[in-house]
Amino acid sequence: MQSNLLKNEVAEFAKLVWDRKLTDGTGGNMSIKDGEKIYITPTSTIKHFLTEKDIITIDKDGNKIEGEKDPSSERRMHLKIYEKASDVTAVIHAHPIFSTSFAITFEKLPINALPESALVLDPITYIEYKMPGTQEFADAFEEGLERGSKVFVLQNHGVTVAGKDMKDAYVKLETLEFLAQVSFISKLYGNLTEIPVDKIKAFKEFVNKK
Repeated sequence: MQSNLLKNEVAEFAKLVWDRKLTDGTGGNMSIKDGEKIYITPTSTIKHFLTEKDIITIDKDGNKIEGEKDPSSERRMHLKIYEKASDVTAVIHAHPIFSTSFAITFEKLPINALPESALVLDPITYIEYKMPGTQEFADAFEEGLERGSKVFVLQNHGVTVAGKDMKDAYVKLETLEFLAQVSFISKLYGNLTEIPVDKIKAFKEFVNKK
């Protein structure tokens, strides 16, 4: 069944995020949207041990349709993203070490430090602290979503990425964390430079022509 395949995909990517140390403890949550249904990770679970049977099915209003446990407490964020971005079918929220460090300092990442980060992550939206799981927190994503952002740095919290599918969302997460890592290390050497905007523009045009 299609639903079982999608539940398995959520579980497998949740394990991948945990195993790659892109989130901690029971932190983080992931989902896939399929029509009127959303398959989302349960609350308060270690992602490494998830199977498709653990994934919860909810509707577009957040009501549980199927599953033993409660859906993620941050499901309102997922619902908001799906509501405002029709091209998104997958969302990952996580707490990667270096990206979350930037979230704590609330310092903007040098997105043009690498061609790949400029291509994959632009634009990044920075959201001031809101209590996780609340409607206020979910509503804070609206402005960024309206300008086409799919990458969000959440002050004193973590990061959220959205994609056309789960692979796309995961690539954004890995790219964001890699940018945060190399930015941190480059600062230790005191010479962090970014690629000029005109060259980034030329690179994007070149890639889009291929």
